[in-house]
Amino acid sequence: MIRKPPTDWQRFDEGAAVRTVRTAAAVAKGSASVAQRGGHAVRGLVCYFFAAIWGFAAIASGLGGSLPSAVGVGAMAAFMFWAGNRAFGKARATSG
Repeated sequence: MIRKPPTDWQRFDEGAAVRTVRTAAAVAKGSASVAQRGGHAVRGLVCYFFAAIWGFAAIASGLGGSLPSAVGVGAMAAFMFWAGNRAFGKARATSG
């Protein structure tokens, strides 16, 4: 019967080059995750920026008496706020 190796078992034929390559691969995988998370966070910040600008424009046009402009620009602001929340949600999801 083939038995499971003990938990402290390691390959003794594994050289320093193999360990270096494995470590480099782990670092590259972690760096790619950080870059992806940062991209989602930047996208979220850009969406929040446009949501703030368009929200202010919607309020200003509503106070100016143009209801269709207030509704249209307000809808754009709401969509960008939703997109920003979604981007930050993706950034949190890729961190764990």
